[in-house]
Amino acid sequence: MMSAIRDVPERPVPATKTGEGDGMDGSQTPGPAQGQSIYPRRHQLIDLLADAVGSVTVAHPARVAVDGPPAAGKTTLADELASLLRTRGRSVIRATVDDFLFPRARRYRRGEFSAEGCYVDTHDHGALKRVLLDPLGPDGDRRFRHAVYDHATDTVLSPPPATAPADAVLIVDGVFLLRPELADRWELRVFVSTALDMTVDRAVIRERQVSPRADVERRWRERYLPAQRLYFATARPVEHADVVVHNDDPAQPIWETRARADGRLGTMDRKRVAAWIAAYEQAWRTPGTAALGTMFTSDASYQQGPYRDPVVGLPAITRMWESERDGPHETFEMTAEVVAVDGDTAVARVQVRYGDPVHQEWRDLWIMRFAEDGRCLSFEEWPFAPEKPTTAAE
Repeated sequence: MMSAIRDVPERPVPATKTGEGDGMDGSQTPGPAQGQSIYPRRHQLIDLLADAVGSVTVAHPARVAVDGPPAAGKTTLADELASLLRTRGRSVIRATVDDFLFPRARRYRRGEFSAEGCYVDTHDHGALKRVLLDPLGPDGDRRFRHAVYDHATDTVLSPPPATAPADAVLIVDGVFLLRPELADRWELRVFVSTALDMTVDRAVIRERQVSPRADVERRWRERYLPAQRLYFATARPVEHADVVVHNDDPAQPIWETRARADGRLGTMDRKRVAAWIAAYEQAWRTPGTAALGTMFTSDASYQQGPYRDPVVGLPAITRMWESERDGPHETFEMTAEVVAVDGDTAVARVQVRYGDPVHQEWRDLWIMRFAEDGRCLSFEEWPFAPEKPTTAAE
């Protein structure tokens, strides 16, 4: 660029969530029925997550957490993942942490707007482990319940247990799922990240039919968002996630994968390389440079041609990035093909055509080496233009 189990009904998601635990999902990503996204980049993300689930090799159901702030887009993402896994023939159990709330009197004993109460008193994690996570874990009998609380009536539930196949997938969405008492109960951990102030705007839109704007903003700014900051400070959830999804624009998410001790998600393949290239293009089209930290390591090197000195370090790459592009709204068309992947190194063929009508064209080879967390350690570009058939003319 430079030069649920098949015989268990799916959990219904209310049009407007309660706000008691999660607040609401709020991504409002449009798409066809059954959660299938019409956006190519979002489809790549869901495909990556489904592949990650498929890579889990355990003798019990795979347990997947979709965590993140209220209104970050967790429920939408979890439903899309469940839908794709079902099309691949997997039995899927969908659950939400908001079906494991304590009764209202306990939730609000510190006050309706208490952030500490939101974090400490809202969810019955003991019941979540006892009736859902542990029965589906390595020492469980696979007999589970997907809920213990009815928010509409503020009553405790005790539905009859169901039995999961050994190869089922449990997908749970909600807040605070990577806190210490739950973090070791998951085979795959996804954290959906969104700017906290943006979640307030989403909340106002989603709740405008049932709550005045002032009430929504007060709940968010006094209860939900301070509770999230408490969670970030005490549990550091992003550090425990296998995949972090930056969901400020749900149609064009940016994500990063992180290696685990067992190596899962740590090996590059064609799909992961293609996803990285797609993230590169999206970052080029997006104002600012915040996404670069999810794409390049802090000590990465970026070489714009085989005879150019490399730019070293994320700050220097950021400065180069901004100086080289005309702006995030420049007109261009980009196509890419992953040619080869060998361990941590990949080669891609990339074509970029600028303008409409086209006034500049480049065909490049990109040579990329990746760290275990999926970010790029070194990037080397071999650019070719029609008027410069070889790179030696640089």
